[in-house]
Amino acid sequence: MTSLRLLTTLCLAAFTASPAVAQNTQYENIVESRSKIDNKVVLGRTELVYFPAIDSLSDIGIPAKIDTGADSTSIHAENIVITTNEPAFDGLKGDELLDAIAVEYDALGTTQLRDREDKTNIMVSFDIRHPYSGELIRLEKPLFRLAMIKSRGDGHLARPVVELDLTIAGQTVRTEVNLTNRDKFSYPILIGKTFLRDTAWVDAGFNYLQAQPDAHIIGRKERATIGNVPLDVSTSFESRYSILHALDIKVDEQKKLVSFTLEGRDKSRQAMTLPLSRMLRFSNAQRPMVYLPVKVGNVEQYIQVYLKDRTKRQSQLRLGTEALNQYFVVNLGASYLGKSDLAPISSVAKDDSILMISGEETINIDGVNINAGPSGLIKTPLLKVSQIDETRTEYGRMIKYAITDTNGKTHQLDKPLKRKVRVGDQVRPIVGTEISLPSSLLLRDIALETQEQDDSTYSKLEISPDLIPGALLVNTRTTQLLDKHAPSQAGYIEQLKMDNMLFPVKLDTGADVSSMHATDIKTFEEDGKAMVTFTYSNHQGDAKTYTREVMKTMRIKARAGEKPSTRYVVNMTVNLGGMEKEIKVNLRDRSRFEYSMILGKNFLKHNIVVSSDEQFLLTKPD
Repeated sequence: MTSLRLLTTLCLAAFTASPAVAQNTQYENIVESRSKIDNKVVLGRTELVYFPAIDSLSDIGIPAKIDTGADSTSIHAENIVITTNEPAFDGLKGDELLDAIAVEYDALGTTQLRDREDKTNIMVSFDIRHPYSGELIRLEKPLFRLAMIKSRGDGHLARPVVELDLTIAGQTVRTEVNLTNRDKFSYPILIGKTFLRDTAWVDAGFNYLQAQPDAHIIGRKERATIGNVPLDVSTSFESRYSILHALDIKVDEQKKLVSFTLEGRDKSRQAMTLPLSRMLRFSNAQRPMVYLPVKVGNVEQYIQVYLKDRTKRQSQLRLGTEALNQYFVVNLGASYLGKSDLAPISSVAKDDSILMISGEETINIDGVNINAGPSGLIKTPLLKVSQIDETRTEYGRMIKYAITDTNGKTHQLDKPLKRKVRVGDQVRPIVGTEISLPSSLLLRDIALETQEQDDSTYSKLEISPDLIPGALLVNTRTTQLLDKHAPSQAGYIEQLKMDNMLFPVKLDTGADVSSMHATDIKTFEEDGKAMVTFTYSNHQGDAKTYTREVMKTMRIKARAGEKPSTRYVVNMTVNLGGMEKEIKVNLRDRSRFEYSMILGKNFLKHNIVVSSDEQFLLTKPD
């Protein structure tokens, strides 16, 4: 028996040492399969948008949200002025003029405004702000139509719509664009069906998907410069926004300017005054955001950062996922790759010794699916568990530990203690494990650590760079990268199965969380847990009452004159085209909507691309 165990161990070890750790097809599954499908480009949930007809913006990529649930495209515009030579509108301006145009042309009920022959009779002037310089770029376009936006009351708000050329991933489309104030939104541009129709699919599981092939590989730590100021750079796989060390920060919101002193790693200083991009609000503070040209190696990119005193931190610049998603992939085991020219991600397309992971993964350890994520701070992979006990047996010391899988189930494991390592004040036991990846089985020693009280109840594997023999790349544009494969194609309307009900749902890449119609919502407590009962119904005549644990409570801010509302989030199991998932769904009254349920990012991220012009590609209508 001992000889058989030794032979098995040697065979597995030989397999582990093989260079074919990552599949040859991983790059294809992640990048190439999402380049184009049926001659239509595949876009992520966010992308960079260009204005090809505006000289000063033609080579500036502006972040935008891609939303199959939005009928129209909108951009942030300032100082909007409507002018007309029509006698019927003499003396009117501003909202009064817009309302009069809406009435005269019956904008709510007809297409008269859009169909008029001479569109120069009503003109729209507006400013687009250059994101880097703050310059206001004045444009004048014919009014194409009015978008009548339903308010929460009984009325409608009229927004001017013009035609503009927009380019995403090399695809230029002349599209209808709503002009509006998007100061309160994360992105100044929203791309809806007016652009997407006949042009693009959308994969809600990726951010900046089309920026991915041009991404450069940087180390976990880097050196960079802004002008002549040298900076130490760190990376974060959890924080969205980048932070830059700055002193003497002063904000003039009226003039939209920020003055500050940039301090480098060598304590050199440079006073700067830059356009205010936006104010980033936290629960207890707000920070000014600006764009700055950051040079790493041979690559220089304008990166949006918020300013904060980081005197006590080791790095002056910390890159968040928004910047990483737009421009970079991180080699977890390398530092200071910018000492030479940065390599593009395409350079590793055929290198099957490289494994690419995301910031959130599920990895099978000894037959148990465990949450996992990258960490550049450790040498040995670290598994956080709920309990560790050490015992002495006739065969040596044994470690008994409890791990909680991705479904919340606890598993007890017994392993021989290989050794112990001291990290600060902690002593961590080391055990041997079998780790299953999509293309290989690894035999790896991992360290164990008991979870802190404020940690998640689920066990988590912190992945270190030496998990595999080759390079470990972190791509923050998505989650569950190890599970990615060529995506399924879906229409923006599909048939969903929930319990024994079959009904049409809307696929909305702009929604973070799925939502379903619910009435008779009542909350109560059971065994110390918040619970809710509600009735789901739809236009097809289905109705069912559910009781579920409240997983989260969403507070919806009120508009002027309205009361704030609460939405409860529960887990529901749904099936779309054979793909069954348990997802979080918020409960709300959707009786005024055509569809009783929408599927948002939390379902659509699972290898699905959504069309904006076709329905029922994945399922058949009832």
